[in-house]
Amino acid sequence: MTKTILTICAAVLLIACNKTEGPGGTSSITGFVKSQDHQSAQVEISEVLFTQGLSIEHGDYWVLNNPIGVEQFYIYYDNPTWPSDANPNLAGRTGIAVEFNYSDSNVEIATHTMEEIETIASDHFSLTRNVDIVTITNKTVGETANTDKVTSPFEISTTQSGKNEAILTSQPAVDEKVYLVYGENDVFGELERTGGNGEYIFNNLTQGNYTVYCVSKDTVSGGNTTIMQAVEITSNKTVVTAGEINIFN
Repeated sequence: MTKTILTICAAVLLIACNKTEGPGGTSSITGFVKSQDHQSAQVEISEVLFTQGLSIEHGDYWVLNNPIGVEQFYIYYDNPTWPSDANPNLAGRTGIAVEFNYSDSNVEIATHTMEEIETIASDHFSLTRNVDIVTITNKTVGETANTDKVTSPFEISTTQSGKNEAILTSQPAVDEKVYLVYGENDVFGELERTGGNGEYIFNNLTQGNYTVYCVSKDTVSGGNTTIMQAVEITSNKTVVTAGEINIFN
């Protein structure tokens, strides 16, 4: 009986010594994570709340902008009962004339304005109307000056600012989740969070192959992706440093 027990114990010890991955060992994996803020390029979106014709003066105008290097516009209002020229003739911009009468309702002013912009500048803007509010979406991404009411009586707001793509300076990722995968497993086995300098460590590991990874913003799709580093522990009582992980937020 004693011989049998000793044989079983020896077998258990042999299996434990041959373990190649997972927790329960004397080694560690350490590393650092750095992050960069990523700003995706986006288009300008504006909303214009129109008033009735009685509130508009002959020659009133507002400006509609594109990113630098793209055609710029201004919209002006021409009452045919006035003999003077309503066009302010702004240098470097394309004028869009909207004919109006003082009896026009706010919906009619919105409709006429939308129609004229679509006639002249449909390559640059897409427009939708909800009663007397017209939403204008630029078709070119990039840094864009906000639409300005100038002399017009309309209420104009920017609901999304046009921006260029920007990647800010890399810095240590604090309190970032770092995942550890054993061998060729598809799911993580352990989770740690980075410290104040972006450092992390997984302890009590045995010899074997591992993968550490973080979740990062995909700068192309805008979704998420994983940034991975493969690590191999070849001996006991060692600390192996993984390659630096760089992620986008």
